[in-house]
Amino acid sequence: MPDDILVIDLLGGLGDLVMALPVVHGLAERFPHAALRVLTHDPGATLLDTDPTVTEVLRAEKGHEREAVGAALDHTDLVVSTTRLHGIPDLVAERGVPGVTNLWRSPPPDEPVSRRYVRILAEEGLAGPGYRPSRIHLTDTEVDDAAADLPDDVPVVLVPGAGMAVKLWPHWAALVELLPDVPVVAVGPGAPAPELPPTDLRGLAARFTAVARRGGVVVGGDTGPARVAAAVGARTVGLFGPTLAARYGLDDPATNLQGLPECPHRRPTAITEQVCWWEARCPLSPPAGGPACMADVPPADVAAAVRAALPAPVPSSLSP
Repeated sequence: MPDDILVIDLLGGLGDLVMALPVVHGLAERFPHAALRVLTHDPGATLLDTDPTVTEVLRAEKGHEREAVGAALDHTDLVVSTTRLHGIPDLVAERGVPGVTNLWRSPPPDEPVSRRYVRILAEEGLAGPGYRPSRIHLTDTEVDDAAADLPDDVPVVLVPGAGMAVKLWPHWAALVELLPDVPVVAVGPGAPAPELPPTDLRGLAARFTAVARRGGVVVGGDTGPARVAAAVGARTVGLFGPTLAARYGLDDPATNLQGLPECPHRRPTAITEQVCWWEARCPLSPPAGGPACMADVPPADVAAAVRAALPAPVPSSLSP
């Protein structure tokens, strides 16, 4: 049985780290007496600072990932890595540390990434057969403080931004018009709704947790913040275009809406090789238009998903 486990997630994206959380928690459940360390990047690393299953959170500076891995391998009995960049598998092999350094082996196009990770670990005897969705741990004080920034009513929180232009949804204004009776706020610019005050990543996660406790809904594209919202328990509506929801969708009970499912240019198991990925140049859109797959997600469908996720109103005859 290992005494010290190192989980490496240096893919660089916040969403990538959230998708790796079932790995962290699956290892902690399988080896409850081992020290469990996680090596990742900021700002995502801060989401693990109060995770009761994580013994130590290690930060790697961008551009110095290999050095960080080399230092973290000292005294490690078992390595699990989501990342094959930076020569990590070769470095682990050179140091003779056992583990799994390829969680991307021959993926099918319709198996969710996180479930695939856990299934591979289970096959290696490093996790149980059960799957638990990504979960982020916050303190009650953080959530109580964050609740003060939210409207008094049950809100819908929009996340219109995205780290990549190919994931931007163009219909936020239409969605707001379809929800005239629902309090709507936004995280950042890009939607015609009041913006919440800026905060750090843990503060944002705490706000999403407060939304969850009030029965609110978060709406966003396939981005890190939307994954954080789902991982703290908020009802979440995910908007998917260049990525296939069958592989990258949010865990239940989230609603995943797929745009242009028949797109011939989508490569579910090699998304970075898609013609549209890096510069959002969609072969199916006019030169000045955004990705056709994101535009294909109808605002009416999103509004319907939001209303379905909100708590049912109390009938007037039952009101106090």
